Amino acid sequence: MIQTLQILQVILFSIPILTLLVTGLIILFRPVSILNRRWFLVVLIPLLLANTLTILAGDGDVNLDWRAWLILGADLALIVGAVWFSRGFIVYGLTPETVERIIADALSQIGFAVETRSTEKRDLFGKSRDARLLTAEQAGQTARLWITARFHEVLLRPEPQQGTKFLRQALPGLREEMVTYEFKTRAVGVLYIVLALVFAILTWIFFFEPRFILINS
Repeated sequence: MIQTLQILQVILFSIPILTLLVTGLIILFRPVSILNRRWFLVVLIPLLLANTLTILAGDGDVNLDWRAWLILGADLALIVGAVWFSRGFIVYGLTPETVERIIADALSQIGFAVETRSTEKRDLFGKSRDARLLTAEQAGQTARLWITARFHEVLLRPEPQQGTKFLRQALPGLREEMVTYEFKTRAVGVLYIVLALVFAILTWIFFFEPRFILINS
């Protein structure tokens, strides 16, 4: 039982490392990269599960007392919150102006009436950022798309829910855009790779090595 739990924890800690590494390589080597923001849940959720296993089964026996249920409830709340706030997409390799133009053209070609304007968008921490708001209407349906930029990342956050469905129809046009490769627009990919390596070293020192010793003993 102890070895099974430890092997499971090793697997769960390995998933975020591989996810960060793959993300960095995709950003660095694709001309235009479009990542679903929920892709990063593959980093968060395994860490929460591994942490829960470490706390609940530190001695090899799962003890579901009130503290265990409190931990499980907190982790579940974090996962639900992360899923809710991670809607949308991140685009690398294109400017916000190019992204807006391609999406507006794509939606106009399939019959949407599209309007864009400058505005501000508050983030999760209440900070306002300059943004472009794209509003698309068709047959009584209205979808809005917030376009913001930071560190050469273009964030696309659709609302309400059907906004994601409409946005997906415009994503192929972004991938087909011909661009000149500029390293600075993809430098964040290096950051993800470095984070993967640092996290791998830290988890090996504080988790993997002592548990592999126990598994082999």
